[in-house]
Amino acid sequence: MSTSLHAEDPVSDSAPVGAPHPRRRWAKTDATQQRILNAAIAVFRERGYSAATIGEVVAASGASIGSIYHHFGGKSELFLAIYEHMAATIESRIADAERSFDAQVRAYLDALWENRHTAVVLGSDDVPPGFERIYRDGMRMWFRDWLSVLDIDHSTHGQLLARVIIALLTESSAMLMPCDTPAEAAPVIDAALICINKLIEV
Repeated sequence: MSTSLHAEDPVSDSAPVGAPHPRRRWAKTDATQQRILNAAIAVFRERGYSAATIGEVVAASGASIGSIYHHFGGKSELFLAIYEHMAATIESRIADAERSFDAQVRAYLDALWENRHTAVVLGSDDVPPGFERIYRDGMRMWFRDWLSVLDIDHSTHGQLLARVIIALLTESSAMLMPCDTPAEAAPVIDAALICINKLIEV
């Protein structure tokens, strides 16, 4: 799975454009839950999902194994909670941005960079069974909203343009992951928007 997005079925009609995102269970966390999530992100990033154990998350977080199972359940539920929490963070940033393509995409890329360590974990090939579909569907929801702002039609040209834009955002997201500072990330985000605007103007 790529670090961020997929260009498949970019304008799927499985949900209405602009539909509100479902309330996410892990949009808000208390101090203990956040400490566990942060520890799990670090463990999954270092060890990979398959090799990581709940015991390692216990050691990294300082929480008891009973506390982890009480709050999250098993390892796959913990991984999903990481995704839900990051998705809620990104959705909040997008919701606060002005309703324009540039502002929405900039908010997404900014939030993705700020959560890059989590994004690397979620975008790896080592994930729980069924997670790729959850991740892909979440990305499609965001892109469907953004593409509606551009008013791209369903013609062959429109479909190809949508795929090219999503592919460009995919690569931009991947380029953001190694950036250590806002000064390094900013040129990538700016370049992504410049390239997209050039495509739209053609």
